[in-house]
Amino acid sequence: MNKKNGHSMKNFVFVFCFLLSLTLRAQDPLMEFGSMSQDQINMISYDKAPDAPAVVLFDLGESYFYDFDGGYNIRFTRTRRVKIFDQSATDLAEVRIPFYADGYGKTERVASIEAFTYNFENGRPIKKAVAPTSIFEEQINERWRVKKFVFPDVKKGSVIEYRYVLETPFHFNLPDWTFQDKIPTLYSQYQVSMIPFYDYAYIAQGITEFDVKHSEEGKFERRWGNVTEAMGQSYGRGVKFKDLIHTYAIKDIPAFKDESYITSPNDYLMKIDFQLSRFYRPQGGSTDIITTWENLNESLLKNDHFGDFLKQSRKLTGKLLEKELDVSSLSEAEKAEKIIQYVKDNFSWNQTYGKYTSKSAKDLWSQKSGSAAELNLLLVAFLQEAGLKAEPLLISTRDHGKIHTEYPFEHFFNYVIAFVEAGQPFLADATSTALPFNRIPPRCMNELGLVVQEGKPVWLQLNSEITALENKQIQFKLDPDTRTATTTVSIQATEYEGYLYRTRFRDDEESLKTYFKGKGLHTVEMVRTSKYEEPDKPYIIGIKGTSEIEQIGSNLILSPFLDFPMQENLLRQEERTYPVDFIYPKMDQFRIILEIPEGYELTDAPKAFQESNELVEVNITPQQTATSLTINAHYHIKKSVYSPQEYQKIKGYLDLIIKQFNQQVVLQKS
Repeated sequence: MNKKNGHSMKNFVFVFCFLLSLTLRAQDPLMEFGSMSQDQINMISYDKAPDAPAVVLFDLGESYFYDFDGGYNIRFTRTRRVKIFDQSATDLAEVRIPFYADGYGKTERVASIEAFTYNFENGRPIKKAVAPTSIFEEQINERWRVKKFVFPDVKKGSVIEYRYVLETPFHFNLPDWTFQDKIPTLYSQYQVSMIPFYDYAYIAQGITEFDVKHSEEGKFERRWGNVTEAMGQSYGRGVKFKDLIHTYAIKDIPAFKDESYITSPNDYLMKIDFQLSRFYRPQGGSTDIITTWENLNESLLKNDHFGDFLKQSRKLTGKLLEKELDVSSLSEAEKAEKIIQYVKDNFSWNQTYGKYTSKSAKDLWSQKSGSAAELNLLLVAFLQEAGLKAEPLLISTRDHGKIHTEYPFEHFFNYVIAFVEAGQPFLADATSTALPFNRIPPRCMNELGLVVQEGKPVWLQLNSEITALENKQIQFKLDPDTRTATTTVSIQATEYEGYLYRTRFRDDEESLKTYFKGKGLHTVEMVRTSKYEEPDKPYIIGIKGTSEIEQIGSNLILSPFLDFPMQENLLRQEERTYPVDFIYPKMDQFRIILEIPEGYELTDAPKAFQESNELVEVNITPQQTATSLTINAHYHIKKSVYSPQEYQKIKGYLDLIIKQFNQQVVLQKS
């Protein structure tokens, strides 16, 4: 396990720190809500991407600090219009607007939503609104909710547009802006009207140059507090100021090609991301919010919902260790395993992420259910109280995006796990019962995490280099008369391959039958499993069914690997500027045993093949007798992550694997 004190930013990420406040907006009537041009109505494709199923005509964002209860809240307005060229793009008709509540009484609010579908007959628009009764609210978890709606009557040629207003009391959470989408965008612009009480830092990701970037002073004078003017002088306990307006815009943005094997599109989309860095008090003086990782580390240890929660939990766990859970005679590794398993067995995860707790340690103890932060901080406290070295480890889950270590942005993090040193150092997460005590879920494997501890924080590598193995033995007994083969399959899945089977199918026989029917079996008569509740052991699955045999003339044709190997290469782009991320190394291993029926002889079968290098290993070894064919084969993806420079090679090796492992067996009547 490698500890790191730094992490180089990708070349395409640039950072600017500023007393931020931005400029907008080309007052183009074609970008006014509800105003449509004839060109937009007649548009049937986008000349710079003629195959695009749709195009964003414009996407405009505005953030503004408005007076609220003696202070300021942020009002964010988004206005967006999309032209649909093809029926395949009608999934764009569904819109989701997430909003946040901190769990302590403060919440964001979606103040208004306007949305319309435009269809055209004889060049005239027919406008249909999204009815208020068609806008629904859904709770995602304890902190996040979402407003969602679907545009009515969307089809080829439609234009859809919407505008919504979101109000937030969270100054730390100045809305960020993503310029790029999965379809091309003609124009995307973000304006922020800033006031002189807040400094923000921001990262511009994937952007080499803005088409519009300028700042200007607002036209109107504003006031904080009481200000009286007399004889040309200002008096009172207040401040006069004008907004500083900043505008950023980009034109003709290509669609983001969302290939497989990436962490999150958020890591590569063109966007700007904000973090509050300093607050200026109108009466004078200022407060740094976050200036260094060391400061963040210190503030977390003092925070009521992080460091103090850890202290409260140690008191509770200490009593349990004294009375019920005696680990005093065990080795360090045995202590760690027993405590981690105790937390997994006695506390359940409520599916909520987060880096801060929302309930007290006492409430968690009595309710036996909590967020990832609550369970894993409790786990750390348990381990510390037992005399083990354990610390909280702040991470960003894969879907949340990567952490840029040069810039101490607190919102990079959305999850807490445990770093433990007991014999050997390892990572632990109390939320998953389907993993051994010293493994973390794949969702947590996202480059780096920050160890929060007394003294200096430390960066820790999260990626796993332990190979996960799926071993399959497939036996065929052919019946030429019925053109079927009695087929038995035995699978042993270790490490994260076992975890995937356990979490995807939950040991459910019918779900497994359906899955294996999609892997080349014609019928599945029986499925048996074992070791489901022993995640430190291989998960074992036994299947009995039939496979279909193709007959051409007097030849029988069979796919010996069924459809278990890769069937298509998901790496399709000619070039790639970001890594290929498999999450962990993996090996697929096969042993094929085929009985040759009487009266038939083998005329074609997979040939012996060997390729081994630092990236992959591929091996096929056939053995033939007069009555049987045995094939031992495997392919091994040796690395969890391949660099962009290795893209062409790994893409070629996946093509090779697909070719070698989808060969057929041909039997001819003697």
